[in-house]
Amino acid sequence: MEQHKWRATNRVAGILVLLAVWQLLAATVFSSYFALPTPTAIVAQAVTDWPMVFPNLAQTASEAARGWLFGNAAAFVLATVFVVIRPIERVATQLALALYCLPVIAIAPILTAVLDGDRPQVVIAAQSVFFTTLVAVMVGAKAADQAAIDVVRTAGGSRWQEFVRVTLPSALPATFGGLRIAAPAAVLGAIIGEYLGADSGLGVAMVYAQQSLDVERTWALALYATMLAGAAYLATAAVERRVCSWSTTTTGGTGPRTTSGSIPKRIALTAGTAAGAVLGSLVLWQVAIIGLDPYFAKGPADVWRYLATPGSERDQLISALGTTTLHASYGYLVGTVAAFVVAVSVVSWPAVEAAVMPVAVALRAVPLVAMTPLIALVFGRDVATVVVIAGIVTFFPSLVTIVTGLRSMPSGAIDLLSAYGASRFDLMVRARIPYALPSVFAAARIAAPSAVMGALLAEWLATGDGIGFLMLRASTGANYGRLWSSVALITVVSLLAYALATAAENALSRNRFQ
Repeated sequence: MEQHKWRATNRVAGILVLLAVWQLLAATVFSSYFALPTPTAIVAQAVTDWPMVFPNLAQTASEAARGWLFGNAAAFVLATVFVVIRPIERVATQLALALYCLPVIAIAPILTAVLDGDRPQVVIAAQSVFFTTLVAVMVGAKAADQAAIDVVRTAGGSRWQEFVRVTLPSALPATFGGLRIAAPAAVLGAIIGEYLGADSGLGVAMVYAQQSLDVERTWALALYATMLAGAAYLATAAVERRVCSWSTTTTGGTGPRTTSGSIPKRIALTAGTAAGAVLGSLVLWQVAIIGLDPYFAKGPADVWRYLATPGSERDQLISALGTTTLHASYGYLVGTVAAFVVAVSVVSWPAVEAAVMPVAVALRAVPLVAMTPLIALVFGRDVATVVVIAGIVTFFPSLVTIVTGLRSMPSGAIDLLSAYGASRFDLMVRARIPYALPSVFAAARIAAPSAVMGALLAEWLATGDGIGFLMLRASTGANYGRLWSSVALITVVSLLAYALATAAENALSRNRFQ
């Protein structure tokens, strides 16, 4: 009880310090920036707007809750199938990744055209959580203790019994790490869907506030969105503490299992998986546009013809893609390094966790699609804004996943090293960080595509360069050939970023655990 009180006190103190610094800077250094009001002005506006906000808040909460439920349910079902039936995992995971990498700001208008009511917002919220949870469940499942699995097999247990008795319990800590990321992501996804086309919700209210140049109301609505996402995060964390109270004392697994076989065999397997994933994606793409107006619904053949035709259109698209890739790389590096440093500090000093995690949740919950123009006013309409946006979307999932990995080290190993006089620094460098490497790469697999989406968002709304800006011009000019070609190229870049993270993970795992 005393520990919980101490952590709550530090959490409140951390938030108060942050607000005090914000109040001071907004009133002094940034007083000329009308886009950065003081916290007191934001809170006053939020209180005044409550009667108007409540129905919109309820609508967004409903969309986010349904998206969270459907997206996570689909992730759990697919993860279970992948664990029990291993041969389909590779190709199916790539198909799921392709869905995750689709740029929401480009597909939202299409969803709005083909779905009625608030279904587009629910679908976008589900898409926002699906792949993150799928990766988390798979990482946890693959870390199951092989010795315990062998015991079940020796006793005559089936693959299903292996899953229920060993794999599922082992996967719970990593799974809840994914669910904690998914909770604010569902809120953000619902708001993005509303911002790009809906009748009600916090996103719609933000559109009206921005059109009226009402900066304080925009920030007040962002505050409500942050509180909603924070409540979802804290609720998930509370369930995790009850369900996974044993996780800090678990003996852990034997480390990640890697693919065996010669290098040519692994290359052939990877190539076959990629080919199957590409073929499956093209088939799903073609099926998805059946019955839609061909004026705006372009298929793989249409995009191929567009990209295969030499000329300034294609050259401009390729050049813009290079700019976006560079922007995303900067944001990813900044966000990942910051997340790693903060994660090490959180695990080493509990007071840091109490002070930092609420801020991290707030960063994740801020509806960037609405706040990007305001961020651009503070940081300028150049690469700095892109790095900030891409870094923010990278930081939170990386932080949560890396913290989970650092804490997953078996308690027996901690006790052994402590008995030999290992310092906190030695324990971190020689034990926790090496043991957390699978989670670090799992974070990279989640964050790398997110960084691409963050860069795309900043270019679309703020900087006026990169492929994001070309997509904006294509959307407003009804140039659907360019729009769909841009979506295809961005999806390919996101898939390549994911593949690089996976290849690095596999290479390191082979060196360390074989």
